[in-house]
Amino acid sequence: MTNSPQTSETPQSKRTRSMLIAAFGTIVEWYDFSIYFYVATILTREFFGDRPDSLLLTLGVGAAGFLFRPLGAMVFGHLGDRVGRRAALVISAGLISVSMFGTAMLPGIETAGIWGGIGMVVLRCVAGFSVGAEYTGTMVYLMESATPGRRGLATSWAAANSEIGSLLAVGLGALFASMLTPDAMQEWGWRILFVIGGILAAIMIPLRSMLEETETTKRIQTAQPRERDASLKSWRSSPLVLVLRHQPRAVLVAFLISSIGATSYFLGITYVPTYLTNEVHLAEAGSLGLGTIAAVVAIIVTPLFGLLADQVGRRRSLIGLVVGLVLTTVPVYALLHVGSDGVGIIAASFLAVPAAGWSAIAASTIPEQFTAVGRFSGMAIGYNIATVLFGGLSPLIATGLIAATGVSLAPAIYATVIFLAAGIPGLMLMRNMSGAQLDEVDRDDMLVGV
Repeated sequence: MTNSPQTSETPQSKRTRSMLIAAFGTIVEWYDFSIYFYVATILTREFFGDRPDSLLLTLGVGAAGFLFRPLGAMVFGHLGDRVGRRAALVISAGLISVSMFGTAMLPGIETAGIWGGIGMVVLRCVAGFSVGAEYTGTMVYLMESATPGRRGLATSWAAANSEIGSLLAVGLGALFASMLTPDAMQEWGWRILFVIGGILAAIMIPLRSMLEETETTKRIQTAQPRERDASLKSWRSSPLVLVLRHQPRAVLVAFLISSIGATSYFLGITYVPTYLTNEVHLAEAGSLGLGTIAAVVAIIVTPLFGLLADQVGRRRSLIGLVVGLVLTTVPVYALLHVGSDGVGIIAASFLAVPAAGWSAIAASTIPEQFTAVGRFSGMAIGYNIATVLFGGLSPLIATGLIAATGVSLAPAIYATVIFLAAGIPGLMLMRNMSGAQLDEVDRDDMLVGV
């Protein structure tokens, strides 16, 4: 058995620098997708006019971008397993930058008619493809680089930085909405928000080129197959096929845990400003302000949940959170309708806490379900399919359920059903590797040296 990544092969200073760079990258991904949904009402007017179904169309375009995430997961997951984590992360940052700058330059419906909307669809698909393995790649990198007993805390920074990305999006959105007139925000203010995202993504390209490859990656690139049918060529050329054949349970658990994370995050944090604007009839500046407060709360509590996962274990922590989500989501959504600023702040913050906590603990739990070989590919597929179905589609489904039923609490009821349906089997099937050394988590019986 080879040593774990915490050896002298990679100096501590270089590993720490690489972990900080990797964690920072999630800011860009979540800024990109969050800013789209936070300014969805503005984009609706800009690209799809004032038709009754225009908001649904805008949310549908956002969901279309998520549909390309599994494709990106296959491509970048393959690249991350076969070539290395660093290469996948560098290329994805470049594509995100192209998507963000392109969105900022799109002509609106008054200038280009339907073509502006078509361009938005294309660029959302590029963005979805490019981040197909962005967050998962960061979680894998941090988990494989963390010191023993601190994987929960280390990976929780990926979740915290994703929330910083959302905070940056909603905070800048609220700032622009309060400083600019509605006409100025509609005409050019939202474009500056996308330019900022493009700049952040471009900065990540040279930074990620400085990443040190993880020791786990180095080991699997030099390992030899133990069995004849597990030929060196086959597992290196098709890591996704290998992980689907030999670790289907891990992929399923990744999907189930990610389903809860996506639902709680997008309906408990990202969708709340849109919900407040359309259902509670709060002004855009006010709804974005509440969203900003909720994002700050999420960032503060995320590393605390990472520590909790290290101290009491992944399964116990997740059980407590899923019970909390099931019992509180509907009542807290109801509080959003009270109309009081104080109650609104409390409700928005309360929704953010379990959503942030789940993301923090899942960040270490999901990569620990996989052995070293195929971890990037398998995790990327499980996570991104869940994110498509229960992340990108959730705002669209929530808005559609309200329109179809007339029940304003329909999003909360829908979320509660998902928490139960995915939480019970996910918690039963997961392997709890909280106290295991990384070489034990990595161990793959098909290969010698891993």
